[in-house]
Amino acid sequence: MVSKIEHKHRTGCPIACSLDIIGDHWSLLIIRNLMFLGIHEYKDMLKTDEQISSSILTSRLKKLEQDGLIDSVSHPDSQRRKLYYLTAMGKDLIQLMMALILWASKHLHEFVDIPKHKKDIFEKNPDAFIQLTLKELEKWESEFI
Repeated sequence: MVSKIEHKHRTGCPIACSLDIIGDHWSLLIIRNLMFLGIHEYKDMLKTDEQISSSILTSRLKKLEQDGLIDSVSHPDSQRRKLYYLTAMGKDLIQLMMALILWASKHLHEFVDIPKHKKDIFEKNPDAFIQLTLKELEKWESEFI
């Protein structure tokens, strides 16, 4: 097996270096789960429509934690379970995630399925949508962290 040499060891390109951390679609989907869907538990992430395998989910969660985008706390109901959440670094991806949502809405609208109440907010006022999302994350954190 060939070991992966990360871009940050080859180039100073900010896009290449960022892709070392978030360049696979599973990582962005985990961030989406935490940021927009309120999914914070491993078992619930396994149930999403994209059907991530348990081995990939485990490795991506570990990598995102090592890279500082997410963190975890013990579940209040069981010390054996964890709740995952975005760190400040992870939350800083909200503009990138919004850009992807807006781009997909514009160019992939025949495939994209966004709940109407959220779509109305982000299409009319993306900044308000971002603020609402960050408040929802803050509320979750005040309850569980």
